[in-house]
Amino acid sequence: MRIAVFGAGGVGGNFGGRLAHAGADVAFIARGDHLKAMCTKGLRIDVGDDSFVLQPVEATDDPEQVGVVDAILVGVKAWQVKEAALSIRPMVGEDTFVVPLENGMEAPTELASVLGDKHVLGGLCT
Repeated sequence: MRIAVFGAGGVGGNFGGRLAHAGADVAFIARGDHLKAMCTKGLRIDVGDDSFVLQPVEATDDPEQVGVVDAILVGVKAWQVKEAALSIRPMVGEDTFVVPLENGMEAPTELASVLGDKHVLGGLCT
């Protein structure tokens, strides 16, 4: 299974980092200084007594470079979901499912309005 994490900050980085650490094929969509740091220093996860660094890590700011994936975790801020839905289109194939990690009720509806109901699962992270 190939997984993309759109928004690799605290939430997306943690979920995606743990999946990659467990052996999953994960591509991260990030931007700016965070993307540069991931590409040069890897992705560091520090939660309680659990810490590790993934290096190398597959990270880009261009979803087209990643291509179609099986699953997409959306870890952007709630106010960025609509824009994120438009940006992740190149990664959505016939059987791709998208899981929002925002703590709110609107994200699945906002994603489905762009990507279609059949691709979006309900999800949240608090």
